[in-house]
Amino acid sequence: MIPEGLSQSRTMPKSIRMQLEMMGRQLMNADRRPAVSGSSWAVNIPAQPGVYALWTAKSGLPVYVGQSSSLRDRMRDLGRSVNHTCRRKIAAHHKLVGASEAKLSAKMAECYTVSFITVALGRVELEEYLSLLWKQTLFNSPGRRLLTGANYSWVENSQSPNQRTVGDCFPSIGSDGS
Repeated sequence: MIPEGLSQSRTMPKSIRMQLEMMGRQLMNADRRPAVSGSSWAVNIPAQPGVYALWTAKSGLPVYVGQSSSLRDRMRDLGRSVNHTCRRKIAAHHKLVGASEAKLSAKMAECYTVSFITVALGRVELEEYLSLLWKQTLFNSPGRRLLTGANYSWVENSQSPNQRTVGDCFPSIGSDGS
């Protein structure tokens, strides 16, 4: 419950909102590399805390946003279905459930890129902000608490970069359902 006299848009100070927006732009503009493109693909990723995003290689839309206390370890997790929900969702999307890890990794390297930024403090807030901002195209949608809470009521009507929708990102999820 928000204390009387305090509007929802003021529950997060403007300076923090501006910082989250700046870090979101940094992640959007960060270098992108093919996801899971070989056994040592994560070796040059820093073992520092941060936020990462997976993007479709074709349209450049975000499909997953996450945070970790070690970006390198989390990127290694992305290479194993047992360790990462996003990988399992991508397998289902591409009808590769039960396929070899190598086949799924090849599909991920072909269809997705990953970017990341190191974030020493505030990575959970950045992940929450981006999951609301990009909710139209993400596999990992924001939880009910985020959707109904006051902390992020200032986030615009959740349009993804380029104002596209999940149908643009994944034509197979289009109007015909195929």
